[in-house]
Amino acid sequence: MVVQDAGLASGRVEWVSSDTTGAQLMITQKFGWLIPGLFALALLQPGCQPTETVAPQSLIPEVTVAAPVTRDLVDYENFTGRINPKEQIDVRARVSGYLVKVHFQPGTEVAKDDLLVEIDPVPFETDLSRATAAVAQAQAKLTRLDSTFKRIEAARAKGASSEEELQTAAGETAEAAASLDVAKANQKAAEINLGYCQLRAPISGRIGDRLMDEGNFVTGGPSGAFNSTLLSTVVSVDPVSAAFDMDENTLLRLQQAIRDGKLESPAENMIPVEVSLPIHKQDYPLKGVVQFINNQVDSKTGTIIIKADVPNPKPDTGGRVLTPGMFARIRIPIGRPRTALMVPESALGSDQGSRYLFIVNAENKAMRLSAEVGLLDGNLREIVAVKAAGESASRPLNADEQVIVRGIQRVRSGIEVTANAADH
Repeated sequence: MVVQDAGLASGRVEWVSSDTTGAQLMITQKFGWLIPGLFALALLQPGCQPTETVAPQSLIPEVTVAAPVTRDLVDYENFTGRINPKEQIDVRARVSGYLVKVHFQPGTEVAKDDLLVEIDPVPFETDLSRATAAVAQAQAKLTRLDSTFKRIEAARAKGASSEEELQTAAGETAEAAASLDVAKANQKAAEINLGYCQLRAPISGRIGDRLMDEGNFVTGGPSGAFNSTLLSTVVSVDPVSAAFDMDENTLLRLQQAIRDGKLESPAENMIPVEVSLPIHKQDYPLKGVVQFINNQVDSKTGTIIIKADVPNPKPDTGGRVLTPGMFARIRIPIGRPRTALMVPESALGSDQGSRYLFIVNAENKAMRLSAEVGLLDGNLREIVAVKAAGESASRPLNADEQVIVRGIQRVRSGIEVTANAADH
């Protein structure tokens, strides 16, 4: 028997062999942590090969591509403004008296000449009756004096009356005629004041809140509009006015473009505008026409006031779209329609303030292009020019290039991709 000591400091391993019984391995160990090490040694013996690990093949990203969309676009100048009523009128008492009846419902639309409020008419009916009687009295006096004048005038022609009597009769007749005119004027004033007891809508529009209740005394008359009692306010609703300020730099640029022939010179009161509310997002569905451009630029703000009339019809259901006081976005077309290539906004990425997109070339590889963008029309963005890395100048985007519209987050320039056509 042959015994060999492995000479391990932490334990002892002995191999025992016998010529008669064949190889026999006996392992004794002092510490249990040697067992894993022995297994590792066994793997290194001839005939025990380790299993080979196969690296997974890299996946080719799938993307969705589409050709640019061709559209006719118009350049615009954009502004912010407010919706204002074209007319706004205060409803004030024109005679003094007690308010006996309020006929309108606050916040509703009224038509022109609709009855709004009534003031106690009894005192004014009495004044009218007195004035009417005074007219009758003056008319009777004039009739009597005119008859006397004609009689004296006939007698004077026969020499039966003096010149003094004739002149006296003529003067009395003229005085009576003047008194009749005064009586008639007083009668007309009494009629007017009686008519003012019924206040009617001066325009068609929406009436505001009721500022005086029935039974209150209201003040009117010749004391002046600011001293008379304010009862409510009526504003017009169709059309409305969209007012905005144009800065002088934009004004000068547009005027120069017209002089250079780049823009058509619009006819007076024919400049079109488009209006949008926050609910419309990127659309401008409301159309109008400029009706007023101020005659000077405000030296304090450097802007000029512009107002456009915008139709505001009442729909079959619900209220009108525009209400005075609303914030609005306003844009004015400043050029002729032009053809542009557009891609979905989702196809564009942003890198430190610059925009870019990816296209798929003939080798099915993604190529990154820096993009100069233009107008946004709905969810499509105009591509003015593109430039690849290493190119010295920008170029237009080609109409047949395959732009990656979905999946740009999964690609980088130069890698192979699987391109799927977008559903239209």
